[in-house]
Amino acid sequence: MRIEIAGALSCGKSTLAGLLAADGHKVIYEDLSTNPYLDLRVQDPEKYDFLCQRQFVLDKISSLQAAEEAGAPYFSDFSVAAERAYVSHYVAHRPDWIGELFALLERSEVEQGLPDLLIHLQCTPEEQINRIRIRGRDFEQGHDVAFLRNINDRVDAQVRRVADMGVPVAAFRTDLLSWSEIMGSLSDRLQALSSAVAA
Repeated sequence: MRIEIAGALSCGKSTLAGLLAADGHKVIYEDLSTNPYLDLRVQDPEKYDFLCQRQFVLDKISSLQAAEEAGAPYFSDFSVAAERAYVSHYVAHRPDWIGELFALLERSEVEQGLPDLLIHLQCTPEEQINRIRIRGRDFEQGHDVAFLRNINDRVDAQVRRVADMGVPVAAFRTDLLSWSEIMGSLSDRLQALSSAVAA
């Protein structure tokens, strides 16, 4: 059983993943340190946007493959749906690049299947800006409300795509709900999902 956490940056994916891990669930995390192009993209987007985004795609696919081989049910603090959103933004000026990266992600969907549940975390761009400033990652500090609104819209569209393919979606506003409320609601969803998978 695979459950992916989708959302734009600073919507609470890592926080939720940490809470799930503390509850005893197996969680796999995105490791930004494995992408050698992340800081370079900030310096020279034209040269490094594609390389950076391709590395993100390959790292996510590799992480999902490794977790699938392990066989245990797990959560991931990233999602293929959100990755498609970022690809469509960062290399929007090169449809050929989008096509190449989408092909990798679509092959992953075929080979590994779709998630059993997609948790969609949402937040206002204004709150995302506040959270970005607090966590202080250098490569995120140039983002503004317009950028975040655009990314949020793209993630929403990709989540709708997955939902249309039959994947159940649990959506939560992390700027309106407490984490205890979110975890309580998720607990009910997970029990129902586990029973359905077992049957």
